[in-house]
Order: sequence, then C-alpha cells, then structure tokens
Amino acid sequence: MHSCYTRNSLNFRSHECIYSPLPIIMKKTCLLILFITSLVVSCAKKTISERFFDVEKPDLMFGGMIKSANPFQIEGENGKRYIREKGGVGGINIKIPELEKLYGANQIVTDSTKAILIIDFPLNKIIGYEIENKNGFNKKDLTIELSKVYSEIYTQKHKYGICCDNLEDLELTNILVFEVGKQIYLETKVESKK
Repeated sequence: MHSCYTRNSLNFRSHECIYSPLPIIMKKTCLLILFITSLVVSCAKKTISERFFDVEKPDLMFGGMIKSANPFQIEGENGKRYIREKGGVGGINIKIPELEKLYGANQIVTDSTKAILIIDFPLNKIIGYEIENKNGFNKKDLTIELSKVYSEIYTQKHKYGICCDNLEDLELTNILVFEVGKQIYLETKVESKK
C-alpha cells in the first residue's frame, strides 16, 4: 500500500510516491509468527497414542537378555510387603496408584534414559510404548507412566479387544527388563484382581 502525490510546479514535474513502511512490517511479522507457530507444532511432543506401535513377542524372546525382574507391590502398615487375606501379594492399582504405598518406590528399574514399555494384558495384541527420562526410571516413574498409558488405552477399548476387564481391577505386579542390542524393553506383568 502506498500513496502517490503529484506536484505540478515550474521547478518540479514528477510523480513522487511516498511508501508507507507499515504494510511491509506487518507482512514480515505475520511470516515470523507463522514460522514460529510451525516450529512449535512440529517440535511438540507426540501424544500417548501416537507413541504406540505393534510388537512381535519373538523380538524380545530371541536374542534378548533379561537384566532384572522388578516386583511392584503395596507396602503394608508394618513397612513390609502387603499380603492379601485371600493369598497372593497383589500389585499396585493402575487406575489409581497409591504411590505413597508403593514398596521401594524410588528403586531404580533401569538407568537407561530411553526404553520401550511392552503392554499386552488385557489387550488382543502386544503394543510398545516409547518412554524417555533423563534420569532413568524408578518404580514410581513407571507406575505413573503406565497409569497414563492404560487410561489412554481404555478410551479405545474396542480397538484393543478389551471387553471384560475394568481398568480399576488391573494391577501392575512386575516389570521384566530386557536388553535387545542396545534397546531396553520393559515388559509389564499386569493382572486383574478379580
């Protein structure tokens, strides 16, 4: 946008155009905002469901090495592992984990900064879920992560073939740590308390 003025005089006979710098500044500002927005959107973290992928069980069983087995249990009032009256130790509830009662909550499961959670129960297939934490993962971190993942899975129950097990009945009882090449897999053992 610009304005043109004509001067008719004896000494000056030309068209002199005066350009307003405002539209150019606005155009550059709009382009800058668009560029920054696209950067933010492209660098945004993936959603939980975007980090899911199908896993073949043989990938873990052949060529992988079990590094550790980590029980997830509730701490009783006496400071020891809780034993159910019906028998069995029981795990930590996935829907509403009582983290303050998690036995050995700060115990390191893996010091790897990246890992893949393997989830299969009560799904009709095995899925992997990429996780990352610059400090590695302790039991508390993994319980929180798994609670978020299962909450997302249960919003799409039909997609994973879940029909009979309610989220509030699921307990995390163990995580096996596998190393396949340089990749760490955390295979979850989830059971229904019914």
